[in-house]
Order: sequence, then structure tokens, then C-alpha cells
Amino acid sequence: GRVVPVSLTEYGRLSDPYLLLAHHKHWFDPRDPLRKPFQKFGQITGLPYIDVEGFSMHPHRGFDILTYILDGSDGFRHRDSLGETTCTYRGGTAQWMRCGSGVLHEEFWETKQDRRTDIELFQIWINLPKTQKMDKPAILYVGKDTDHSWLEEETEGGEVRVRDVGATLNKAINSDSNVKSRPTINIQHATFQPGAKWKVHVPHKQSALLYVRRGIAAFPNTLSTITALQTATFAADGDFIDVWNVSKQNDLDVLLLTGDPLQESIAMGGPIVMNTSKEIQDAYQQLSEGNFLDRDTVLQQHALNRPK
Repeated sequence: GRVVPVSLTEYGRLSDPYLLLAHHKHWFDPRDPLRKPFQKFGQITGLPYIDVEGFSMHPHRGFDILTYILDGSDGFRHRDSLGETTCTYRGGTAQWMRCGSGVLHEEFWETKQDRRTDIELFQIWINLPKTQKMDKPAILYVGKDTDHSWLEEETEGGEVRVRDVGATLNKAINSDSNVKSRPTINIQHATFQPGAKWKVHVPHKQSALLYVRRGIAAFPNTLSTITALQTATFAADGDFIDVWNVSKQNDLDVLLLTGDPLQESIAMGGPIVMNTSKEIQDAYQQLSEGNFLDRDTVLQQHALNRPK
């Protein structure tokens, strides 16, 4: 398999509020002679995530996570501390999780004893403002086989097809009275026919970055291109982004992330994202003492130490 992790905090305002974009593409075959030895190697060496083919139970706090399974993919098995028994969501579906004050969850690649499985997905970490770091955790599903079908559109002639992941997600969040809305984010998955062009409106106050899943993307205003598995950021000097597929034979597949920057300090402690190092220390102390999920205790401590 392969994972392309793109840490976005190094870009500052250009990627704010996005923290991480991970592009996973893996396969598992019961006939693979190296699979069992590889798992054993993970057990002996203690290397995480190798022996279990996924991610064992781990904590998160202070941000949102979007896990978007691409069409035609096998699934991701999920279980969490919110009461979600093990479920598997598959291609064409996305899971959104508000980590808020704290959640534990586990994720494993779907495997079968009688056939090979292929899984491809994007996981995106999206920061929350300090006023929402301690929101009540929540989870929603959007897309295929859910109550929230994808919002999709095509350019004239159908040369570019856009799945508006962000708009679908925002609509689902706003329809749930138990979940607080968040500062604006927009996530668009666009596929281009050969030679197609896409002009998308992005207010200059917003951050914007584009990741290429497949093909070559050109930006005519800068005379630059990026290829598969590369990322481009954009300066806040206009209200539109032009993207061209320069190939006359091959499709182009991209993910465009835009949103309102939070412009707040960021303290990252692995899977926990807060505003100060003291808040990170508090979280890990709560984990060691066993009260990480005790909202009353967590909120009381946060009220004493939260940044002004």
C-alpha cells in the first residue's frame, strides 16, 4: 500500500484551517505470502499499525476529521467511544467526526478471506477555533447509502464533474441540532476530461490548496503545473482559481480545499490539536489518569487553563 501524508501547518495562513491531508491507497490479498510475516514483524518490533492492518484505539481532541472513501473502494471499519459499534463504510461515503473535547476511536482496513480488497481514501484534519475546542463530540456520515446524498454538478458540456463534499457536509451539520456549525470550509473533488478547464470562485480572504490525485494540473495565471501526489497553495490575491487539464489523452482528478483561516496559535501533540502546550500536557495527563472522556472534569480543567 501507499500513504501520502501532507502536513499543512507549515504553509501557515495559506492552508489554515486545514492541518493534515493524507491520501491512502492500500490493498490486501489473502494469498499474499508476505502478509503474515509482515504482521509478525510489526508485533516483534512494536511498530504501530503494521501488525493490525489499521489504527488501534487512539485519542483525538480539538479538531474535525473527514474521512472520504473514494468511489469503488472497499471499506474502513470503525469503532469509537461515542457508542458506535463496529461499522464499515465503503466507497462513495464519507465520515465526519467532531473530536471536540475528546474521543477514542479505531480504524481498520476492510479485509476478506476469499478475495483481495482495495481501499483508497482521503483523510483530512480540520482545525477548530479555540471557542469550539471543547464542543461535544459527534459523528455523521454523508454520501452513498446515507441520508445526505452528494451535492454534485457538471460544467457546461460535462467536461468537469464536481462533487461538493464540503457543501454536502455543511448541509448535514446544519440539519443536526446536536452539532454546532463551524467556520466555513469547502472541499471539492473534481474530475476533468482531457483538455478541460475549471474556473472556481474562491473569495480572496479564504485559504486555498489543491492536491492532484491523478494527472497534471496547470494554472494558466502562473504558468505552473503540478503532477500526481503534489500539492499547490494559492496567494490571497484574487477571487478565482483557474485549473486546466493540459493532457489531451488523460483525465485529471483533484481535491480542492478552501476555507476561512482561523488565524490562531496551534499546538499539536500527535492526535491532539489545541492552542497551547499546557492544553496538550493536560490532555495527556487526563489520558494517563483515565478521565480523558469525562467531559465534566475536562471542561472544568479547561476553564482554568484555557487561553484568553
